[in-house]
Amino acid sequence: MRFYAPRWIFWVTLVGATSGTTFVARAQPDVRDHRAHGPPASPPTEAPPPPREEKFAARAGFVWITGHWDWRGKWEWVPGHWERERAGKKWREGRWDKKDNTWVYVGGEWVSATEPAPTGQPPPPPTGAPGTPTEAPPPPREEKMAARKGFVWIAGQWDWRNNKWEWVAGHWERERAGKRWRASRWEQRDGRWARVEGVWEDEGATTPPSPEPPPVGTNPPGPPPMGRPHHEWRLDRPVVSSYWPSKGKIGTRIVIRGRNFPADTQVLFGGQPIMAAKIKPDTIMFQVPTGVASGAIELKAGRGRPLAVGAFEIAAAFDPVAEQKRLEEERRKAAEAAWAARQRELAKDRAAREAEWQRRRAEREANREQRRAERIAQLQAKWERAFLADQDTQDELTLHAQRVAELERMAEIAELSSNGKLAVRVGVARTREDDRHEQRMVALKASFKGGQP
Repeated sequence: MRFYAPRWIFWVTLVGATSGTTFVARAQPDVRDHRAHGPPASPPTEAPPPPREEKFAARAGFVWITGHWDWRGKWEWVPGHWERERAGKKWREGRWDKKDNTWVYVGGEWVSATEPAPTGQPPPPPTGAPGTPTEAPPPPREEKMAARKGFVWIAGQWDWRNNKWEWVAGHWERERAGKRWRASRWEQRDGRWARVEGVWEDEGATTPPSPEPPPVGTNPPGPPPMGRPHHEWRLDRPVVSSYWPSKGKIGTRIVIRGRNFPADTQVLFGGQPIMAAKIKPDTIMFQVPTGVASGAIELKAGRGRPLAVGAFEIAAAFDPVAEQKRLEEERRKAAEAAWAARQRELAKDRAAREAEWQRRRAEREANREQRRAERIAQLQAKWERAFLADQDTQDELTLHAQRVAELERMAEIAELSSNGKLAVRVGVARTREDDRHEQRMVALKASFKGGQP
């Protein structure tokens, strides 16, 4: 007679053995190779080779950044490239400096055009790299142009690019009310020539003296090199924002609103000047004169072209105040209708969200017990996995599996030798071992605290 162990014993043994393997595997660290792909190159101890000759043609508006040698375990040549020129700036080339027994590379950077070269730095190479000119600019070229109403001619000038003087042609710009253009110029400073950029200035302002170059080692004035650039919104010329009314009878008062209205602004009605207009920087008021017909309203200031305001219609029976009230009432009603429509949309959306919330609440109430049972099952399964992975449990499962295996071999021997007495003794021992194992598992579960010490 052959004795067989219950299936659950072998299942527990298998799970225990597997869990033990998993437990042991988790104890092993996950070794990964985090080493670098190669050690960084040590600083060079030998001087860099002579720079290579680079041939390039001049390019207006750009600066040639010369190539240089780079140390990457060995000397490798990095070719030059073009960069857009920067107003009031010059490019200072990078260089290799010797410190102790090694060579250290100092990268190139944009510096102020008037900033002298650092002590010990060789002068910039003549191969197209821009610098500060030491010779005076040539005489300005003669430019012939016809007068253009409402525009100001910005005269051309010489510019220092690619170590030579290049002529930049003049151009037109719209005139600005109460402003005048101060042309740029070249000034000699400490044996070098620096350009002072042109600016728009007030007509009554005096030309300021030429600024002195900044001391060596100080930063030139300007915006900070980092951070979001600040944008200043400016309106220099007269701007009309609105006028009222656009229709009325003779003697109607018209109000024009805007910005930057000069004191000498002249109001034109149908091309004829209005003599009794009241001018303020942001408001112009006048009355429709007698003997005029419907026409356009314009503002004229300085030598520029007139600024269009709008048309005005002569209507003897028209009441602009009543018309304004009617328009305001229509706007108010339209705004109220839009607000009511928006409120209806919000109420509809609120009702839909409330209905969805009620549906979800009812659904959660209906499956509360199911979710509770699932959660308990999840916690129980988690506890079972932790219990089976515990070292004391693993030891007991291993001991029980070993004893069961020995008893099964003895049962096979008794069966092959037809030894009934041995088979009975083995059966009794197997039952005793199963009882002992069950009692031991109950004791271990009672003392297990979910992995806590």
